[in-house]
Amino acid sequence: MLPPENLPITAEERHHSFGEVISLSVQNLIAFVSSQRPWLEFLALGSMDLPTSFSSAVSRSKVNLRHFVVNYSLMTAASITLFLVSNPTALVTVATFAILWLLLCFCRDHPLVLYGRQVSDKVIFFGLIVGSFWGLWLTHCFLSLVLGVLTGVLLCLVHAVLRNPDDLFVQEEEVVVPSNFLHWS
Repeated sequence: MLPPENLPITAEERHHSFGEVISLSVQNLIAFVSSQRPWLEFLALGSMDLPTSFSSAVSRSKVNLRHFVVNYSLMTAASITLFLVSNPTALVTVATFAILWLLLCFCRDHPLVLYGRQVSDKVIFFGLIVGSFWGLWLTHCFLSLVLGVLTGVLLCLVHAVLRNPDDLFVQEEEVVVPSNFLHWS
C-alpha cells in the first residue's frame, strides 16, 4: 500500500493525471504477469509424487506457492471465469471490478490525484469494497464467484502439495552457502 496521505506530494507526483496513474499501474501489472514461471515447468508430470509426510506436504506447498504465485493466480482467475461464463453480465462486472482493484490498489505506486487533490487510500479502498459488493448483489453472482474461487484454490493447493520442488531452479538470492564450505585454510 501507499504511505499515509498526510505525507507531502512532490511536484512530479502532483502532475500525474488519472490516466498516467492508470498507465503506470498497467505497466506494473504487465511486469507482474510477465514474471510467471513457464507452464511446462509448472505442469511437469515427472515432478509429481505424493509427499512422504504432513510436514513434507507443508514445506512443498510453501515452496511451490512462492515459486508459482503468478501461475496460481492465473489458474484461480481462469477457474472464476469458467464459473461466471454462464452469466455474461456477472462476468463483465466481476472482471471490471477485478481490473479496478488491480489498477487502483495493488499495482499503483503513485498517489492518485484528482482535481489537484490527493485521494486517500482509505477512500479508494472503501469505494472499491462498496462497489464490488454492489456489483455482486446486482448481478446475483456471489455463489458462482465463491465456487470459482474455492475450486481454483483447491486446485492450486493440490498442485502445490503434489509437485516435488526438488528440481526447481534456485534463485541466486535463495542460495545458502555454509560459512566453511570448501574453506581450505
